[in-house]
Amino acid sequence: MRPEPAARERVQWVVLWSVAVPATLSLAAVRHVRDAARGLRRSFSKRVSLRIAAALLVLAAIPAGAALHHVYFDERALPDLAGFVRFEPPTTGRVYDAKGRVLLEVATEYRRVVTYREIPPVLCDAILAAEDKNFFAHHGVDYGALPRVVLKAARVSTAELRSPKGARRDEWLQLPQGGSTLTQQLVRSYFLGGLTARESGDELLFPGVVARGLARFFGVPTTNKLMRKVEEIRTALWLEREMERRFGSRRAAKEEILARYVSFIYLGHGRYGFSAASD
Repeated sequence: MRPEPAARERVQWVVLWSVAVPATLSLAAVRHVRDAARGLRRSFSKRVSLRIAAALLVLAAIPAGAALHHVYFDERALPDLAGFVRFEPPTTGRVYDAKGRVLLEVATEYRRVVTYREIPPVLCDAILAAEDKNFFAHHGVDYGALPRVVLKAARVSTAELRSPKGARRDEWLQLPQGGSTLTQQLVRSYFLGGLTARESGDELLFPGVVARGLARFFGVPTTNKLMRKVEEIRTALWLEREMERRFGSRRAAKEEILARYVSFIYLGHGRYGFSAASD
């Protein structure tokens, strides 16, 4: 017997529901699983990206933190300040006659030490205006001059790279003069003269992995100059702190540093200091 139409319709509906509903639920489940997987991938990708960014920040912060600690807190291997406080550079030898008058002055370095009170105000103002207008305000380093120095270095380096002959691998980064405070100039001459005289050679003057890595990228002479500049900043900051501690006030320390700058700075022809240069 053939089933009645109504029975056949019921059978068709049963078959339809038994196939369509599970299929629909399966497709929905697949979509849900797929969407969930995409969400997990996005979430995992975000977490991985954040972890990679954090790791890179840590890797960048470690050498930066080490450099800051070395410059501002590490006082190992700093020079002896006693001779600087007493101001004991080689002075001019004098030969006197019977009446105490100077007959002859003999020295390879012609120099006269002066105190701050012996510096003419017009000379003091001229030096500060030309070399370090914020001398009595900073602590050895004028951070306000840093953007100007960076822009100048970028401009000079770019011009060197664009020149017809181009730049050598170890000369593409140019470090122009300027931006150093009076304290930094004094430190460079008094404490770091040996480094400054040899920094342009092919010998790497600073040990360690950092210096070797910089030398591979910038070249040896540029690395020597960069590392010497770091030591110059470090010693200038330390010098101002020590002078303030020894002389009791920041103003007194500044006056003593300025007096030593006026007495010590090299002005050519074997003459050191403005007093000797004026003779």
